[in-house]
Amino acid sequence: MTMRTSLVFSPNWKAAGGAPLRSFIEAWAGWLGEPALGDNWLKVSGLYVNIQQRRSDDLRAAAGPYTGWGGYNYDTGLPPERLRELALECARNDIRVIANAGLSPGILDIFEQVDREIPLNGRRWVLGHVVRLSPKDIDRVSRMGLLVTPNTNPAIYKFGHIHSKRLAPDVADEYTPLRRLLDAGVTVALATDNAPVSLFWPMWEATARRSITNEPVVPKQAISRMEALRCATLHGARLSFDEAEKGSLEPGKLADMAVLNADPLTADEMGLRDTRSLATIVGGRVVYGSLMFQD
Repeated sequence: MTMRTSLVFSPNWKAAGGAPLRSFIEAWAGWLGEPALGDNWLKVSGLYVNIQQRRSDDLRAAAGPYTGWGGYNYDTGLPPERLRELALECARNDIRVIANAGLSPGILDIFEQVDREIPLNGRRWVLGHVVRLSPKDIDRVSRMGLLVTPNTNPAIYKFGHIHSKRLAPDVADEYTPLRRLLDAGVTVALATDNAPVSLFWPMWEATARRSITNEPVVPKQAISRMEALRCATLHGARLSFDEAEKGSLEPGKLADMAVLNADPLTADEMGLRDTRSLATIVGGRVVYGSLMFQD
């Protein structure tokens, strides 16, 4: 292998029918709970969930066999009450829950309901594809110790000039509020959603806050270059409890690094977006680029 991967299990609930959730979760605890199953090359940890409400997902699933282009099942949705039951069972069995907030607007409420019975702080449940959060929502995220992954490629670059203008001026800062999240102590890990694949695009979007039309998108929520770099590296490692082994260049950590064509902290604005790897080293071995960096 030439890259390290941490996978989240994506269930097919329709195949399970109306079977009791508790028996499923108890059976899965051994390989979905913490510590993760596998090694530092490939491991499995956590359960992907969302609220059942998308007719398009049902249609895609019915066309099966069909998995999402990202490899996840389209049958992961559950009604809110059943999803709450599932999340409670996951908390009891120390299985992390990873949810797509963009597909499930009510998921934060369900997390809070679970937190009232079983505290979530320290479990590192993940709220993914975050686009809009109010100050009250951010307070809830911080209190529960949730980790957040925004989806800046579409939210800021592709459609930010459209969606942000639909908000009233007094709530505009709720749109992809990276500045507020970091100021509240929330761990934010930048993500690409596979298009484009380079993390330097989200770093540029998080700092420049410009759309495809070059219009500013709520610039008050911009973060610094160093903060963006940390969100793309060390915070990403925290998503999978790996910050002691990767995410930064320190003695004792895995020898994973990239030799870049530019310094992301000092490159001009477009240079940051277009930063690329000249050579990539994984476990001390060059897996991409020039061999001149080998011993």
